[in-house]
Amino acid sequence: MKRKMPRFFRFYWNVLKKSFSRFFKEDVFTYAAGLAYYTIFSLPPMLMVILFTTTLFYDRSTMRQTIFGEISGLVGSESAQSLANTLDRIGLFEGNWWASAISIALLVFTSTTVFVTIQNALNRIFSVKPKPKASGWLKMLRDRLISFALLLSIAFILVVSLVLTALINTLGSYLSNFIPEVSIMIATIASEFFPFLIITLLFGMIFRYLPDVRLHWKDTIVGALVTSILFLIGKFGISFYIANSQAANLYEAAGSVMAILLWVFYASVIFLFGGVFTRVYIEQKRGEIPPNSFSVRVHQKIVEEPVGNSE
Repeated sequence: MKRKMPRFFRFYWNVLKKSFSRFFKEDVFTYAAGLAYYTIFSLPPMLMVILFTTTLFYDRSTMRQTIFGEISGLVGSESAQSLANTLDRIGLFEGNWWASAISIALLVFTSTTVFVTIQNALNRIFSVKPKPKASGWLKMLRDRLISFALLLSIAFILVVSLVLTALINTLGSYLSNFIPEVSIMIATIASEFFPFLIITLLFGMIFRYLPDVRLHWKDTIVGALVTSILFLIGKFGISFYIANSQAANLYEAAGSVMAILLWVFYASVIFLFGGVFTRVYIEQKRGEIPPNSFSVRVHQKIVEEPVGNSE
């Protein structure tokens, strides 16, 4: 047992060092900036799809209050209210049926754009790209369907989370009459453990299904777990920075948008580092990650032309 422990820590220390090295090599900050930009346009449609889906199973006002309460805690009440007002102004079922159909199609397309952007970033991290013959309509349709399925999965997970949290809180209130200590423990589980579990599951789904590589759940779960830990730590730091800095206020009327942009950028950096960690971990554990049937491996090679050959 004593021999295994140093080897265990040495393995993860090497994975961490190689992850940082590859993180800066892959120009992740550029992808994080692009992801933040696309999120600004995709966020209202994403929230509308999530709200519409969740209200099929749960009370609309409760879901809306929960979602925007979380957003308010992350980027501030002003930014959350600005998002809520944007959602209220979106009308899908106004006018003729064809206008509504076009609006719904645009909603689905826009809401999935951020996931396609994440896919492109993860493909860069995993050193794959779509095959030239596979990058047409079939590939685009497949990517959009997977992205929309992930969006619906987020809505379903939110509903399940709220139901389980309500059940646990009810159980805690009942047990508090007999064992007060158990009630405190149950409340802690509901407020801390479930959010961590949900984030880990979401990251695992993204790493498993979005990049064009062949991965298994047992490969992605460690990367998702590490990413969740970093994300929860970074979440408080990012929110504290936005709440106490004047970065968003410098843009006056656009301050609420800038607060969201800043938060998504920093969160994207953490998430993409998690993607790099996942790749390095799997390669150290199992070897090179094979591309799927829609993609090919990309090898970068720097070629320096001799000075005398230029004419």
